[in-house]
Amino acid sequence: MKLPLRGGCQCGAVRFEITENPMALYCCHCTTCQQQSSSAFGMSMLVPRDGFKFTKGEPASFAIPTDSKSKKQGHFCGECGTRIANDTVGKPALSLKAGTLDDRAQLKPVGHIWVKSAQDWMIFESDALIYEGPPDDGYFALMQRYADQEYAS
Repeated sequence: MKLPLRGGCQCGAVRFEITENPMALYCCHCTTCQQQSSSAFGMSMLVPRDGFKFTKGEPASFAIPTDSKSKKQGHFCGECGTRIANDTVGKPALSLKAGTLDDRAQLKPVGHIWVKSAQDWMIFESDALIYEGPPDDGYFALMQRYADQEYAS
């Protein structure tokens, strides 16, 4: 993907820019992502924190309940409600909602997580990385597969 990447919310009140290469792109089938996206899954892009900035508007935020003791926030447009990213305090990357990118034509997820919560009708690509729950390797395989895919094209 050619940098910088740009995107924003549905109404245009909040905009962002990505200046460092994304680390991974995957679909999450957990019930939280299903509810948040009003869909069967959410598509997430791991983006280095240092390579992400809001360029217009200030997103609203709320604390996301987690099973772990981590502090996670959801950032969204206070005008139209579009979720833009999830951010866990202390992590080097944030989880961008990939559908908020202006150019979504080149998005090809490399894996699926939390498939034990996936809709029964889902069919997964034969070459995709599949995880029943969260990745047990700290997202390493997803990041490696994404890097391989990006540099191959």
